[in-house]
Amino acid sequence: MKITRNEETATTVLENECIVLNLDNGQYFGLEGALKELWMEIENERKDTKDILVKWKTEFDQTEEELSNILHEAIQELTQSKLLHIEDES
Repeated sequence: MKITRNEETATTVLENECIVLNLDNGQYFGLEGALKELWMEIENERKDTKDILVKWKTEFDQTEEELSNILHEAIQELTQSKLLHIEDES
């Protein structure tokens, strides 16, 4: 599955959080933890979730299953907030 940011957003990065404004509807979001990691991972390009998971496995001390669950939950939350687009399901 390939994902990309909604282009109609503005981001401010703080030490432990990203503040994201959805320019389409004016909503603000504070992204922390996995949401921030994912948001920063897809900053400038669309990414395949498999590649993100591979990278996270080298950076975080959690099992692949735990990281996969965290990644999919983060994708779901960002998609529901209309901050993320899923480009395909392959």
